Amino acid sequence: QLRAQGPWHCIIHAAGLLHGPHGMPEKRLSQLNYAQMEATFRTNTFGPALVLAHFAPLLPKQGRGVLAVLSAKVGSIGDNRLGGWYSYRASKAALNMLVKTASIEVARTHPQAVLVALHPGTVNSVLSAPFNGAEIGRPAADAAGDMLRVLDGLPAEETGSFYAYSGDKLPW
Repeated sequence: QLRAQGPWHCIIHAAGLLHGPHGMPEKRLSQLNYAQMEATFRTNTFGPALVLAHFAPLLPKQGRGVLAVLSAKVGSIGDNRLGGWYSYRASKAALNMLVKTASIEVARTHPQAVLVALHPGTVNSVLSAPFNGAEIGRPAADAAGDMLRVLDGLPAEETGSFYAYSGDKLPW
């Protein structure tokens, strides 16, 4: 049904899981457990991967189209100085690799497509609540506006990149 209504010029996948019924983010290796890892990867990696697979073909073949997924700065391997949060970090790093890899393939048929991973910053939300999100986070509307401004400014040459809401390019 969506294909018939397209092409789609802006698709954003905004799901994420940091904590839930299986526990809080792991601070140490000894806290790793399969159920938590599986739930985190299902939400943060496998779901967005299927969105990439099914929705990237709906972008315009001629002209610019954007497909963005929400990642996290803690998914940057190059920026990891604190450790911890094993499942969340690894799931977002894997998501970043999927975006990069998909961008290479999609560029062959959609040369003006921009596939990008976005870090929204700390947002006042259920995800950040246990980590003082209400105090250190910002309103979701502000984060969304900032990310849309970043997306508006990205040329096709930036496909497969990782950006923060501020417009800063993040290291893998």
